[in-house]
Amino acid sequence: MTIQEAILGLLDGENLTSQEMQSVMTEIMEGKAPQAKIAAFLVLLRQKGEEVDEIFGAAQSILSHAEPLTLEGDPVDTCGTGGDGSGSFNISTIAAIIAHTCGVQIAKHGNRSISSRCGSADVLQALGFKIDLPKAQTEALFKEIGFVFLFAPIYHKAMKQVAPVRQELGIRTIFNMLGPLINPARTQRQMIGVYNKELTSTFTQVLRQFGSKHCIIVHGLTDEGTIIDEPSVCGPTVVSELQDGFVRNYTVHPEDFGLQRRKLSELQGGDVAENVRIVWEILDGRAPAAKEDAAVLAAGMTCYVSGISPTIKDGIDKARWVVKDGSAKRTLERMLERHRSIPTDLKI
Repeated sequence: MTIQEAILGLLDGENLTSQEMQSVMTEIMEGKAPQAKIAAFLVLLRQKGEEVDEIFGAAQSILSHAEPLTLEGDPVDTCGTGGDGSGSFNISTIAAIIAHTCGVQIAKHGNRSISSRCGSADVLQALGFKIDLPKAQTEALFKEIGFVFLFAPIYHKAMKQVAPVRQELGIRTIFNMLGPLINPARTQRQMIGVYNKELTSTFTQVLRQFGSKHCIIVHGLTDEGTIIDEPSVCGPTVVSELQDGFVRNYTVHPEDFGLQRRKLSELQGGDVAENVRIVWEILDGRAPAAKEDAAVLAAGMTCYVSGISPTIKDGIDKARWVVKDGSAKRTLERMLERHRSIPTDLKI
């Protein structure tokens, strides 16, 4: 199917099969589609509503055009969709550091901030990580320390074909959903936060088609009626869990894990410098309880999907302990020391 044929079908409200979407997205990724048609396609798809097969087909196409990466092990990705507008601190990044201290291998896919003031790439780089290492060095570093950041622009160079259109449109499109689904290491375990409640179920269906082992997709709510694309300590969290092909949908509350219910205002982040300060504050044991609770909840879920914890509560307890005893801080310090030792000329 061509992008022109897809546009005509979308005008009639027709859904695309995964194969049709893969064909259209390949045309886009290879620079064969005019910008005007890309814009029309994205807007019509958004207006109709993106279906599971369409999201799966789009992710397949992008992965087929990505720089391949092989990591030895069974890492977890904590990349989320972003775009919740909550202004919270960078929870998924510090959760990855804490979970790694507990023994979880991490291959975090991410990018610089688009809708918020601080993305995962921004905070990790400000901490001292070399985020733009070439593939071979990243593979070697993962083998050595079991924690790497996969900077999206390095592995998804074909995405430059849609960057101008996305910027000009200024609206959410299917590409806002795809980040967690196109990790170039093709991680089989994930803890994903999403900006829309319906996406929890949608993502588990997409990931089941990919054959993922164990994934948790979360959409957090607050008692004030706002949303957060993380597990929430401010209200209920809608969860869709995929494990070995089976899906469970349920809702959890902070109290289920012995956590106090907090206010969203207690989780506010800020610019890059403020997010870096919060990371060290949490790892030093000096952070307000609300921020520490949010970090260990997300880290606990990450431990659970990794397989090192039999329950989310056990994962939270592990995460809390490595923060309290200083292990998580020491882990970050060791990783930063290793990154400082990497020659500058190995960067792209």
